[in-house]
Amino acid sequence: MNTALITFMVVINLASAFVIFKVLSNIELKNKLILVAIGEIVMYVILFVVYGISSAGANETIVNSSRQIILFTLLPINIICIELPIMLTLKKLQQGDIDNNKFKRRMSIFLIIGIIILILEFNYIRDIQTGISNFISNSNYINNIE
Repeated sequence: MNTALITFMVVINLASAFVIFKVLSNIELKNKLILVAIGEIVMYVILFVVYGISSAGANETIVNSSRQIILFTLLPINIICIELPIMLTLKKLQQGDIDNNKFKRRMSIFLIIGIIILILEFNYIRDIQTGISNFISNSNYINNIE
């Protein structure tokens, strides 16, 4: 089960990176790789901060044991929903397809959407940690009864 889950997480993370890579088709390979890497790192750091904030007051064991699975499951969602539209807009700006005003307007919209997604993920992470804590508490209760 763990191997299947880890394999799935690796595949979806690679797929999201590949999508960004393909979107940046007119950029030279070196710059494309740098942009993809920077985007992945920025999304990971933002998600790590959201995870840390949502974990305040949670059981430390649960927080530490679930961190990487939750982060690497949500990372491709952030990349596709937040980073991809930003990269597409940057590409259009660079090619001259949109002007600065339209670029600023789109970036404002993406910022608002990104904040909404991060708030939803904050609540989702907190719910996961609460669910794990409740499961452990119920398991301990059942074991004490037997």
